Amino acid sequence: MSEDGAPVIESQPPPGPGATLRAAREAGGMTIAEAAAALKLSPWQIEAIENEDFSRLSGATFVRGFVRNYARLLKIDAAPVLDALAEQVKLPSELNAPVNEGVRMPVAGERRGRGVAVSIAFALLALIIALALYFDVFGLDSAGKHSSGRSSEPAPSAPETQTGAQAEPRAETQMETQAGTQAPLAPSSGAAVTAAPAAIPAAPIPPTPAAGMRRMTFSFSGASWVEVKDSAGRVIFSQNNVKGATQVVDGRPPLEVVIGNASQVRLEYKGQPVDLQPHTRVEVARLTLD
Repeated sequence: MSEDGAPVIESQPPPGPGATLRAAREAGGMTIAEAAAALKLSPWQIEAIENEDFSRLSGATFVRGFVRNYARLLKIDAAPVLDALAEQVKLPSELNAPVNEGVRMPVAGERRGRGVAVSIAFALLALIIALALYFDVFGLDSAGKHSSGRSSEPAPSAPETQTGAQAEPRAETQMETQAGTQAPLAPSSGAAVTAAPAAIPAAPIPPTPAAGMRRMTFSFSGASWVEVKDSAGRVIFSQNNVKGATQVVDGRPPLEVVIGNASQVRLEYKGQPVDLQPHTRVEVARLTLD
């Protein structure tokens, strides 16, 4: 209390940038996973920003960029958040490798050693090419003899000539295999016989869904995070998916589907394409399939 007896109201410190962003996200009903998918970040990076644990992130320039983009995603003014970041938070002054990402910073003298390794690799590659060209010109057949050179076997005797006509070439004999069958005649030109390529087996067709179940097929032209819940509210599918992947999910409707980076995903339900555009907000699609 003051000297005149009036109560003194202590001013509360303004909320930090992380608390401001967390409150805006929760007010908009967005989860950490959805925010990470929209910003092309990992969920642990979103948690580090909201907890103001910037030591887990990269340098100050990257942190300010993350905070600015996060504020724009949540549709709030980024200027006050960046001001609070500069005033209340001590940012890292150098680049830090992300935790558990296996990133190794360069070491003094490493570039020189790398240059030597590259030179050795180029030398080995040149040697391999030279050997390949040599064996291509003086190619060896399957018996280990030069196909372009002279044969070490004695030359066959000249066939008896006939008057006014050339002698017919001798028929080549067939060799019997150990099983008693005859082997095919060897080619007279000396050319190598190439085997026909083996047929590539067809991809297995997924079985039809069980009774009462419905099938969803996701095709990804870019990285995306997908979560699917069945009629009982159980999560039956939840994972990050890479570009070019295809996922087939069977579940009992109604099915609740959340798709991050929805513009890079094509969805088919019961064999029919589903338009995700009307259900997409900030690159996250939410829809229910009956």
